[in-house]
Amino acid sequence: MYARLVARTALLTLMLSVLPARGAQADASPAPSAPVIILKLDDVTRSGAHGQAPVSPRWQRVADFIEQEKIKASFGILGYSLEEDHAAYFTWIRDLARRGSIEFWNHGYENKADRFKGTPPAEQKEALLKVQRLAKQKLGLTLHVFGPHWGPTDKSTEAALAEIPEIRVWFFGPAKPQGGQVSLERMLNLESPTFVPNFEKFKDGYERFGRLKPYLALQGHPNGWTDERWENFVKIVRYLKDKGCTFMTPSQYVASIQGDAK
Repeated sequence: MYARLVARTALLTLMLSVLPARGAQADASPAPSAPVIILKLDDVTRSGAHGQAPVSPRWQRVADFIEQEKIKASFGILGYSLEEDHAAYFTWIRDLARRGSIEFWNHGYENKADRFKGTPPAEQKEALLKVQRLAKQKLGLTLHVFGPHWGPTDKSTEAALAEIPEIRVWFFGPAKPQGGQVSLERMLNLESPTFVPNFEKFKDGYERFGRLKPYLALQGHPNGWTDERWENFVKIVRYLKDKGCTFMTPSQYVASIQGDAK
């Protein structure tokens, strides 16, 4: 009887020794990884530039902030802005691209004239290649990412992109483009409504579901940001940094998931 009591006591002691202390379970469990953040900032042109400045003060402000915060972002160029020779503007883009914090991408040619949906594949291909050629000629850059301006895309867009292999990433495209591009999905809005970064609404969405995603491609329009809107953008970026998020360019993110990140 005594021997059985000793054995039971020893077993109970062993069981208690391997149980976590009260309140220790959450700390012991590994936290889920924070999503990668891909800033998709649209509509780079010289609109709003004063005098000899390369871009508007609003664009300059966001470019400076990206570098000061030591994060990554991507800027979508509207191709018509490359037609005329603006040496300071071209140098601004080239220098940012060279330093590596910002990736520039093909955002279509014009502001509201590009309507990809319903346009024949050959015309869509030419519209895309027009921006690719201008970027190469004026900037010395090959653009590897596409995001449409002003309206949806269609199967003809897929067919056109399938013939432009240098474009490897598609912002908000179909799940499996026929050209094999990696499509980055829209899962959470930075601006709500469009042009208005909204910290409280963004924070609510991030806490409810955004934090569980592998990445968040966040669209913004810096040339439409007043000082108040700008402050909301800054709060969102710093909030995401505090949450442990890593900021990547779209090409950098795709390289990371394909196993050839540098």
